[in-house]
Amino acid sequence: MKACFLKLLSLLLSLAALCAVAPSVLADDGAALDFDVHPADPSVTVAALPVAATAPDQRDVSSTSSPHAAALSFDPPPRTVASASPPAPSSVLASPQTVAQGDSDDLFTGGSDSLVARTVGHAEGTRTADGHKTRAYYGHTDPGNGVWNLGSFSYQHAASSPEDADAKQLARLKRQRDALRQRAAAARLLWSREEELNAIDLANQSPLAALDTPGYVEWLKQAHDRGLTGEDAILWARTQSYWNPQQQRWEAPGLGNTEGSISHDQNRRLTAIARALDTYEQQSQARLKDAAPPVKVASQPPPEPEPSMADRIIFQNLSPSQANDVAVAP
Repeated sequence: MKACFLKLLSLLLSLAALCAVAPSVLADDGAALDFDVHPADPSVTVAALPVAATAPDQRDVSSTSSPHAAALSFDPPPRTVASASPPAPSSVLASPQTVAQGDSDDLFTGGSDSLVARTVGHAEGTRTADGHKTRAYYGHTDPGNGVWNLGSFSYQHAASSPEDADAKQLARLKRQRDALRQRAAAARLLWSREEELNAIDLANQSPLAALDTPGYVEWLKQAHDRGLTGEDAILWARTQSYWNPQQQRWEAPGLGNTEGSISHDQNRRLTAIARALDTYEQQSQARLKDAAPPVKVASQPPPEPEPSMADRIIFQNLSPSQANDVAVAP
């Protein structure tokens, strides 16, 4: 009996000791588990595609648009171009390329007679291909919004004359051109003079289409990466500049709001620019040719004088020895 009591007491003591140790053991085990949701590591970022925000057909640079979703890849417009696979991506970027074409202001030299005024004006219908001013230059009603336009650029922001309108819009376009060149340099895009003139013309037609993000520069870079060149690249970039990726729709109510109508208008404008640019370059070459000094001929010894008629008559009937005697006679 005594032995049973001792065993029972020992068992109770063991249970008491176990109860005292268990909480600390459970606490230690629980500390090793973490069920809390921790914030993401701020050093880890997700590379986002460029966001796009294109604008309706408007010339007011103060207009705003909401940010759009990541830019998508779309097929080129109806113009048929040779298919080409985009170049393979490279982990090493090339050195930045400059986009300047000679003098930074050569496109604007001459004011209303500058290359910008003539090419954009021809696209607007206010200038002929050879630079002459049309009736629309002196004033016309904008077909899109009914506002009175003046000058080469169809300026509609309170100008006193067509010449005043040209001066104001040239200053504005020069600032926008500088911004476009900075973005082209950042994108490492080396563009042609024709591509740059189309960027300026698009800024004149719709500043947001040209200068928003992505705008004409980014779309042109994508066109080059797709293997498009020349007018095909320009047309694709100009058309895509009116696409809203977030809303999945075109935003150019003044141009019909369809890809076909937008592409048709942009093709008309880039063709006019190419025509005016070609005429401008031909006229410049002709002026240089007319201004070139005459070609100088290297100096040579004077030619032998032709014998006079009397000498021919005197010497024609004499023998060689007689002629020599006469020639040397005092």
